[in-house]
Parts: sequence; structure tokens; C-alpha cells
Amino acid sequence: MMTVFNQGLIITAIGMALVFVMILALWGIMALLVKLTTRAENDEEPPEEITVVVAETKPAEDTNARLAAAIAVAYAIESETESYAFQSSTGAAASMENAWWTAGRTQQLYTNTIRGRNR
Repeated sequence: MMTVFNQGLIITAIGMALVFVMILALWGIMALLVKLTTRAENDEEPPEEITVVVAETKPAEDTNARLAAAIAVAYAIESETESYAFQSSTGAAASMENAWWTAGRTQQLYTNTIRGRNR
């Protein structure tokens, strides 16, 4: 009986040792990969200067451009007013809570079972 217990302890110790050896091996592999893939700061090349070219355009008398601008402004105004359309006077958070409560209660009412049978 004692030999079986001793064998169990030895197998447990070997298993735990293998786990910790593999953790250390993975840590070493990750440290090696970080060291190989990162460059030292002094080896970096200096950044090139960026030149910005600004093209000057004259405002065109194009009616399509004016129409597109007017549509964009109208859309922005309309989308701003729509976001507040369904909020109650107490705020968005309260209305969201009420919606969740209502949906949850409705689900409870429709899925309620009596003695293992659906209503």
C-alpha cells in the first residue's frame, strides 16, 4: 500500500515539475522573441521631414457643390434632432432601464411554466 502512495507522490512531483519547467521555457522563449524583434533606440533612422502641399482652389459656382453642402447641413440637423426624439424627460438612462425591465418582464410572462408545462 505504501509503495502505491509513494508512486503517486512521485508522479505528482514529476508532473508539477514539468509544468513549472514549461512555464519557465515559455517565459524564456517570449523574452528571446522580444529581444530579437525590438530594435535599439539608437539604431533607428531619423524621421524624414514631411512636406505638406496645400492646393489653393477658387470657390466654384457649381450648383452641385452648393446642393451637396445644403444636403449635408440638413442631414446633420435632422440626425441631431432624431437622437433626442425618443428620450423621456428623465433622461436616456431611465428610459433604457424601463425598456429592459419591460422586455424582461414580458419574457418572463410568456415563458412561465406551471408544473413543467407551458401555459
